[in-house]
Amino acid sequence: TDPAALARVCEGAAAVISLVAVRRNRPQTYLDVNIEAPHRLGEAAKAAGVTKVIYISSIGAQPDARFKYLASRWAGEQALQRTGIPSTILRFSHILGEDGGIVGDFQRRAEFGPVIVIPGDGQQHSQPIIREDAARCVIESIARADLYGQTVELGGPEILTYQQLFDFFVAARGITKRQVKVPIPLLEPLVAVVGAVMSNPILTPDERRTLSVEKIAKSTDAVLQHCKFRPTTPSAWAQPQWRTGPPPRATHRRSNAPH
Repeated sequence: TDPAALARVCEGAAAVISLVAVRRNRPQTYLDVNIEAPHRLGEAAKAAGVTKVIYISSIGAQPDARFKYLASRWAGEQALQRTGIPSTILRFSHILGEDGGIVGDFQRRAEFGPVIVIPGDGQQHSQPIIREDAARCVIESIARADLYGQTVELGGPEILTYQQLFDFFVAARGITKRQVKVPIPLLEPLVAVVGAVMSNPILTPDERRTLSVEKIAKSTDAVLQHCKFRPTTPSAWAQPQWRTGPPPRATHRRSNAPH
C-alpha cells in the first residue's frame, strides 16, 4: 500500500500481477488494502511505463453494502480501472491449496469447540479451482491482448457445495468430530458474540453473510474457454493433497440443530 514501494515494484516491469487483498477489516482495512492500494498501484504502473496489470479479485464482487468484503473487491476493481492503466481483472472462486485459504478455515473450525458448526444447510455453492491452475490462468492472461479491459470469472470444472468441500477435508484428515448444522438465524447472534470476545474469530458477521453468495463462474468450462486448458477436478485432487495433519479425537455424527 506504500506508494514508494509500489513505484519500486513497477520500475522496469512490463506487466504487474496484483494478488494483494485482506478478507477481514482488521488489523489492515478494506479501504486501505482492497480499495486504495489498487488505485495507487495503477498510478505507479502508469508512471513506470507498465503495459498491463493483472488484478486478482473474487467472484461475487459487487457494489452491495451488505457484503463488505465483496463490495471492497468491486471498489478496488473500479479504482484500478479509473487510473487508465491497461488491465485484466480475473475473478476466482475458492482457490484450493494444501493449506491456507478455505483449507485453513476448515482446520480452525474443526479444532474449535466440542462440535463442528456447519453454517446453515451447508448447500452454499462454489466452483473451486486448484492453486496451480489459478496460477497458470494468471500467467496465460499476461500476453493476451484480447483480455485487455476485460473482467473474467474463473473456476474449476465442478460446482460443489460447502458441505461437499468440507466432507472432502474431514475425510482426508481423518476428522471424526460431530458436525452440527446451525440455521443462519441462530448462527448470527453466536457469530456476533464470538467476534466481540475474540481478536481472530472463527467466523465474522461479514464472512457469515458472504457465505450466502454463490461463487460460481458463468460456465464450468470457463478456464478452457478463456485460458485454453482443462483444469484439475477438485474432487479427485482434494483427498490425496489434504491428507496431512493430526485429526481431533471424537466420533463422527451429523445432525441438524432445531429450527
